[in-house]
Amino acid sequence: MKEPHQKVLAIDYGTVRIGLAVSFASLADPLTIIPNNDQSLQYIARLINQHGIKRVVVGLSENTMAAKTKAFVLELNKILKIPVELFDETLTSQTVRKKLRQSGKKNQTPIDHLAAAEILQNWLDEKSSAKQIIV
Repeated sequence: MKEPHQKVLAIDYGTVRIGLAVSFASLADPLTIIPNNDQSLQYIARLINQHGIKRVVVGLSENTMAAKTKAFVLELNKILKIPVELFDETLTSQTVRKKLRQSGKKNQTPIDHLAAAEILQNWLDEKSSAKQIIV
């Protein structure tokens, strides 16, 4: 029996802006960009309730930003009752910019919601391919 797709929210965390994307079946869709301020966590919690989100995936970069992202996830875990996991987001912004150039679109700024969608699509693809492994 095939497992139904759960709705997943992806977060591209930044110190100024936070990009959000949501899954629809096995596809990631950019949702919005919010400012990173004292209202961010409450906004994300409301969004999770409104969209029926069952899991949150937060992109994890490297170095100093990784520590800030982990601190953000600790705060998020305090207010959410659903699983929150970290997922490697290395080079997602560069990938998004490259895709925009290749499609002939001018460089959009900001692209945080597009980066969140890239993180989510990579996560969804990885989960999908893991289910297809036959032993």
